[in-house]
Amino acid sequence: MQRLSLPSIAAAFACGTALVEPIPTDARTTIIVAAALAAYIVWRRGTRPGLFLTLTLIALVGASDARLQRALARPLASARTARYDAVAGSAIALPSGGCRTAIQMHAGPRVDALLRRCVPLGSELLLRGRLQPFDAPRNRGDPDLRAIEAERGFAGQLAHAEILAIRSTRLSPSPVARMHAWALAQLHADLSALDVALLAGELWGSRDGIPDSVRAAFASTGTVHVLVTAGLHLGVVLAIVLALLRALPLPRIVVAALAIAALWSFALFAGAHLPTERAATMASFALLAYACGRSALSLDAYAAAMLTILVLQPASIAGASFALSFSCVGAIIACAPAIEPLLERIPLPRIVREALLLTIATQLGTWPVSAAVFLRFAPYALLANLAVVPSVGATMLCGALTLLAAPLPALAASFANLTAWLLAWQLAAVHAFASLPAASIAMTPAPFACIAAYDGGLLLALSALRNENLRGACVAFAAACWFVLAPPQRIDMRLHVWAIDVGQGEALLVRTPGGHAFVVDAGGKMERGNDPNARAAAERVGERTVLPFLLRRGIQTLDFAMLSHAHGDHAGGIAPLLRALWVGALVDPGERYSGPAYLDALRAARRRKIPILHPHAGVEWRFEDGTSLQFIGPITPHLADGKNRVNDNSFAFILRYRHFSMLFTGDATATMERLWMREGVDLHSTVLKVGHHGSRFASSRAFLAASLPRIAVISVGRGNRYGQPAPATLARLRAVGARIFRTDRDGEIALSTDGRQVWVRSRFVRSR
Repeated sequence: MQRLSLPSIAAAFACGTALVEPIPTDARTTIIVAAALAAYIVWRRGTRPGLFLTLTLIALVGASDARLQRALARPLASARTARYDAVAGSAIALPSGGCRTAIQMHAGPRVDALLRRCVPLGSELLLRGRLQPFDAPRNRGDPDLRAIEAERGFAGQLAHAEILAIRSTRLSPSPVARMHAWALAQLHADLSALDVALLAGELWGSRDGIPDSVRAAFASTGTVHVLVTAGLHLGVVLAIVLALLRALPLPRIVVAALAIAALWSFALFAGAHLPTERAATMASFALLAYACGRSALSLDAYAAAMLTILVLQPASIAGASFALSFSCVGAIIACAPAIEPLLERIPLPRIVREALLLTIATQLGTWPVSAAVFLRFAPYALLANLAVVPSVGATMLCGALTLLAAPLPALAASFANLTAWLLAWQLAAVHAFASLPAASIAMTPAPFACIAAYDGGLLLALSALRNENLRGACVAFAAACWFVLAPPQRIDMRLHVWAIDVGQGEALLVRTPGGHAFVVDAGGKMERGNDPNARAAAERVGERTVLPFLLRRGIQTLDFAMLSHAHGDHAGGIAPLLRALWVGALVDPGERYSGPAYLDALRAARRRKIPILHPHAGVEWRFEDGTSLQFIGPITPHLADGKNRVNDNSFAFILRYRHFSMLFTGDATATMERLWMREGVDLHSTVLKVGHHGSRFASSRAFLAASLPRIAVISVGRGNRYGQPAPATLARLRAVGARIFRTDRDGEIALSTDGRQVWVRSRFVRSR
């Protein structure tokens, strides 16, 4: 007799949820195709129609549940600046000044705020600011800050926050906040600031105090999960609790109940964020299976956990942490039975063999998803995890004993010393692997279909391994990896230009029909002296915005990276690109400038032995696909006078493809525009990249009359202090009939052309 299984119910419910939640289009398409294929296979085996009808109804229930919860959700809406009563939560002082503070609004949500100074935990405050949601992604494919912060427990942010009054400094009513504050105070007495930050990350997921360089080292070696309290850390707690409880003469069901209570207590202590709750839910179902005398790691327990989470939190299916969590546990269930017999042949202690088994299984299941999320392939991730992960349990145990022994300072200091040694080992191992050649390789994220194909290939490899067909297992696994490491690229015979939203700066990407790609600037920040914090902020634009933008579009090599001119809001992100990608040349206007971002770009080029080219007006570059660059600036010799000397010596060129042309002018002002017209340069263009962010010093009336652009693209930051784009410039553009696109309002702007027709797509659709 045919009957429904728990995995089939969970799969049907997940399919229904995925149809409603905003998952990527290729993921939705792959799920629909896979569901149709599975239905066909089951039908061919003679399954009764009633089973299909039941599963369809379950999928509809999943879709209805997701739609209902989305309708009932009340996200923050932008509001005018107002006064708010609130209680200060945990805070972290920032190196650049100010204090990032968790704020609990009275009778309202928990929000994030940047205050000018730190205030004691639990202070009752009167604040003035703008309560608003986090920004939607400004470029297609960017991480959704709203979903990321929601998993951390923040519903929005209080922008431009100002403390009007501190009414009292009583302790916060939140016991978790009190415990965290007490734990930090105890740990700081015996450990260094870095050790406390790392231990806080392992014990309750707080990463605010970890330096960017340390985070980058963990991320590049595939061990960043060590710093996020989730499955690994709850597994450590569960292992310790079960070891203690099994030593007592207790019935199995009592052991399971006490373990579940301990598990959720730790989850609450860790902040009860969504990743922790998911891990605790999965572990709870495993313990229930154990209490019933069944295998804890079974498909039924796995499916029950997935079903519970999707019923309560359907929106989580669209998040990366959901995929990582279930990939990890699913890999253990699928891989462990096939790999364990091989490891049993190795003479190792049982605990070492089990740690090795879990590490291999989880890495096999999660590395494709991790690579797609973090845009990095870590070749040494397995070895790095083997070196680091086994010490996490000992570190957590010693850290907990340090806190429990606080009334006995000598004993607490002893446990703290052990903790410090373990943390030193973790740091040394991570830095050692991060320093190896090709320790972190930038990669294009594989489409969802390719990751699904990898999972299918992995299952085939495991089946061959169980049948002792080692050659077949190796072939199947190699084919599975190929889908992820070298995903198929779509052939596109159009010319593409993207204006990337980098805030108050400029970054443009060009890809020709023949597959050539180059960037013109990479965003950054205007420099104010040689401030190292400002330099780091400028480079973060390249690392976190421009580089991921390129990788998500399959671009891992650049024919050249062009600096229109040396100012930091154009040059800041260039150095990270030169370090991470293969770049054929750095194209530099040759204007001497002492800005740190510009000098960093030159140093990065020299270290990577990248040629530095200095084309000038009159030079033309041609690609074999018919695309050409006609340089009209800088002129030689360079302009030597005037306060806009660096701007006026910008690269200016016309990108041509068949009947299409686009004029790039950097930050050149009206001075250069008059010179080009005087020299008789043909400025007529289909698209104008508006000069100097649309300031009133560029795009003169005569210049626009000579160029007559149909489309104008302005790279500019929201609410910038320069008043750009200037109303007068916008009026002049409208007067010549140009359609205006601005990154401050439109986000990313994407143009494509076949040489005749031009298509424009912006990240945000608005009326014009």
